[in-house]
Amino acid sequence: MYAYFLLVVIFELGLFKGWITPEVYNSSPPAYISFFIFYYGFQQNSFRKTIYAIGLLAVAFCVYIFYGNGVKSYSIEAGVSASIAYVLFTLLWFISQLTNVDEISLLKKQAFWVSTSMLIWSVFFLFRLIPMYWLNINDIQFLTQINIAYQVLTIVCYCMLFRALLCKY
Repeated sequence: MYAYFLLVVIFELGLFKGWITPEVYNSSPPAYISFFIFYYGFQQNSFRKTIYAIGLLAVAFCVYIFYGNGVKSYSIEAGVSASIAYVLFTLLWFISQLTNVDEISLLKKQAFWVSTSMLIWSVFFLFRLIPMYWLNINDIQFLTQINIAYQVLTIVCYCMLFRALLCKY
């Protein structure tokens, strides 16, 4: 998780400070997906092949989109692809926890906090992203409220990821 936080800081702060170009920032979804392929692949034995297949398919789709459209602007398709992969990764983790119960409380597991955070963030990201252009034309006030809620939710989810760092399982 420390590697993920470092990756996020590099992309976010790098764009803000001008250390990286918007094109590099816009190409970040495959990097994030790749990280979570390995994170969840390491977490699970029963769904490891499924996670690798979903993740590689999502990365390949992002690369295909970038090859066709470039990275001058953020690709909605790449964002949707990453979010769907995150939802599937987290649901597979939750399923594995339900089918393979152990003595360790879920609240003590790092992957619980990571999965909960990613699931909440991904679902809200999709809720915000998919109708964005329609709302921009038809209901800009609602879109503004969704964007504010998304920013608050992102902060909450990063707090949950920080909580994950404090877990020993």
